[in-house]
Amino acid sequence: MAFWSAANENEPRRNFKFLLSVAGIKTWVVKGVNLPTITVGESTHHFLNHRFYFPGTIEYNTISFTVVDAIDQKTSQGIISNFVNSGYKTPDSLKSANTSLLTKAQSVQALGNVEITQLGSGEDGETNKIGFTLQGAWVKNIEFGQSLSYDNEDLSEIKVELRYDYFNFLDNGDAIAGFGA
Repeated sequence: MAFWSAANENEPRRNFKFLLSVAGIKTWVVKGVNLPTITVGESTHHFLNHRFYFPGTIEYNTISFTVVDAIDQKTSQGIISNFVNSGYKTPDSLKSANTSLLTKAQSVQALGNVEITQLGSGEDGETNKIGFTLQGAWVKNIEFGQSLSYDNEDLSEIKVELRYDYFNFLDNGDAIAGFGA
């Protein structure tokens, strides 16, 4: 029997069924997010006319998400508040210029828990869902959209890039060994 004829047994996850949870940003203004990726470095050993490869260090690559700049929800203000709470101060005076040092502890605390949940099947999306909880996440880059134009009717968007140390992976609420277990 083909998988599509088995009612609700093998329902695939859908890219549009996701939630992103970040402090200061309403879930419904999120337009898109890319999922975490892992890169394994490599070391090469040369022996005569052969090359042998060995796995190296692991790098968790940045993620980015795009939000619609909803005026009534003060989306821009929430993102800037997260950044200011990281320790950033504008160089308006000599005193603020000297004390505007970003620390990892402040940056992680300002952003809070970052969770990406890809909803599964079922009416409530709870069956077969997966989740990523970013550990040690902080704001690396903020882009306040493209240039403004009278010819463009698109919604204003903000793109935020996050750096993190690693992630915990949850499958239906259960941690996978090695990924948060």
